[in-house]
Amino acid sequence: MAGVIRRVLTRKRSALTDSLIVVRTTGRALIQQRFLVRVMVGVLVLLVSSLVIWRLAAPPPGSKARSAARPVMVSLRVVLTLCVQHIVASWLFARWSGERGERVLRLWRRLVKRLPAFAACAALLGWLDHASGSGGAATIVRSGAAFAMSYLLSYAVPASAAFHCGMCAATVRSVRAFRRTFGADMFAWSGMWVVNGVVALLTAVPEALDLYSPATGGLAGRLSGWLLVLPLTMTATAIGAGFCTVIYYALETGRAPEGYPVTPVETISGLQLAR
Repeated sequence: MAGVIRRVLTRKRSALTDSLIVVRTTGRALIQQRFLVRVMVGVLVLLVSSLVIWRLAAPPPGSKARSAARPVMVSLRVVLTLCVQHIVASWLFARWSGERGERVLRLWRRLVKRLPAFAACAALLGWLDHASGSGGAATIVRSGAAFAMSYLLSYAVPASAAFHCGMCAATVRSVRAFRRTFGADMFAWSGMWVVNGVVALLTAVPEALDLYSPATGGLAGRLSGWLLVLPLTMTATAIGAGFCTVIYYALETGRAPEGYPVTPVETISGLQLAR
């Protein structure tokens, strides 16, 4: 019995190691080409513009109109997150596939085609976020639905970018990939669990220190939001999209992406790849 447990733990530790190798390689691929920096700059410009517009047009604090505007802000944040996932997945898949020429223009065209679907998904998540504050058992159901939908979108959006398909077809493909990945080894995604867990802990630090409270000046909270929370969240979002794209590329081509060791990609995709 002890030998069986030892073999199982060794196999799971190997899956964790392989998953972390894919995470590290994805982060390095995004950083080496300075693509992640460019995405960060774009996100920062959009957020600053949105913040200025919000400051100018927002209703006074505590008003009903301000409360009603919360779902809109949540929806805009979700749209931005989905756009980052799509752009990262499109860029990586095009790079691995050897696409050249008007790559950037094609990426933006593909993104624009998906914006209506992204807006619909974001509106639903915004409504779920607003409705979940009503209290009662419905709060648990709506919060669970929002979590499940967000998790599914984290698979479906990169699938839409990789396979150039709509969200319905992308959802079907992503569910198949999800089942295959967890069928191969449920620890195949452990690298992303570690990344998201670390990011969640770090981004919780400002709130734990009460930096957002007006009593502490508020400025420290805003600075930590721009300098810590935003970069870490966007980095985790980009790496998560890249991680999914590795799986889709392996499913589509039967090989590991350029620059990725084969064995870790086999672990996370559940495939026997060409060497």
